[in-house]
Amino acid sequence: MKEVFRIKKILQGRLKKGDDLYNRLLEIIKENNIRAGLITGIGAVSKVTIGYFNQEKREYEQTTIEEGLEILNMHGNVSFKDGEPFIHVHIMLGRKDLTALGGHLLPNTTVYACEYEIVELEGTPFHRSFDDETGLYLWTP
Repeated sequence: MKEVFRIKKILQGRLKKGDDLYNRLLEIIKENNIRAGLITGIGAVSKVTIGYFNQEKREYEQTTIEEGLEILNMHGNVSFKDGEPFIHVHIMLGRKDLTALGGHLLPNTTVYACEYEIVELEGTPFHRSFDDETGLYLWTP
């Protein structure tokens, strides 16, 4: 599966301290009617909820960590799932002792500071559907 996209526009901004990182990014996507795109960002969180996909159980395991963490990298994409805009974002975080952790960004993540870029793409948006082989909702050709 391969599609060609062109950059339509780039949104750059800063989230407010206390925002829910996942939910606010999704709100921005919906407010701007973005149907396909890329998400990046840096900053810090005071609490994070991340997921790890357990391949044996075929389910996400969630972990919530309540401590100040640096957003070393945040990268994701915009597509559609069940007819609604959907963001799939992974996040890498740094601790005070300079160790790192990461996973699938989930709601219940509190922004301390965050600068983001959303690259809106022009082209046919991808849609997600359940993939029996992996147990994941993946882009459907």
